Amino acid sequence: MSGMELSNSAGYLPSTYGDMFADIYDAWYQEVTDVEGTVRLISELAADGRVLELGVGTGRLAIPLAETGVDVSGIDSSSEMLKRLSERDSGQLVEAHLADMAEWQPEGPFKVVFCAYNTFFNLVETNHQRNCLSLSKNRLDEDGLIVLEAFVPQTSLDSPNRGVESRSLSSTTVLSVTIHERKSGIVRGQSIELGQNKTILRPWRVLIKTPQEIDLLARKCGLRLVTRWQDWDRTPFSEGSNHHISVYAPLKL
Repeated sequence: MSGMELSNSAGYLPSTYGDMFADIYDAWYQEVTDVEGTVRLISELAADGRVLELGVGTGRLAIPLAETGVDVSGIDSSSEMLKRLSERDSGQLVEAHLADMAEWQPEGPFKVVFCAYNTFFNLVETNHQRNCLSLSKNRLDEDGLIVLEAFVPQTSLDSPNRGVESRSLSSTTVLSVTIHERKSGIVRGQSIELGQNKTILRPWRVLIKTPQEIDLLARKCGLRLVTRWQDWDRTPFSEGSNHHISVYAPLKL
């Protein structure tokens, strides 16, 4: 893999992000989202029903959710992520599946299907995002819900389309190089981990959608927006919110 190459290439697969970030995912991302709030809200919405997490990863959310007594299944395209989930899930509480969530999802019915922390944007084609929502809708029970968490993208024409950021993590420095393709909406990037003895390159891509664009996709899949919050504590969403928790339900005929 050509680590510094940010241009389009056939070598980037649905599993690439997970396989390249699995070994550091928990260390880097454990504190960036509200695990406790996520578990609390999803368990409340699920009541006694089953839950499916899309992009379950290492089980960062699914395992504590299952520990509350919720019946949890998870799907991920990365075998490396699921290997770490299996190592953490000593009680085998989470039913894990290896698959692309835009092509296959486990049989329901589920009371809640959820996708946390921008994971929905990891599907880098609009038709893949639409297929994912359609599959999830077909796995819901009659009063089931789909819950998506994502950031609200900047829409200003003045915002840069290239960037480099750095941060320090214990004995390493991480550079994040990004290119935003305005026409396609895809952001391509490379996390460059500069350690004492080696440099590790971790590519990533996301296809960004505004909340309104996600609503349109959902509508085309026969889903309606039920409510939208700013966070897992159900803070009301506003024009100034930079983050959203959007809840969808099947359209009633």
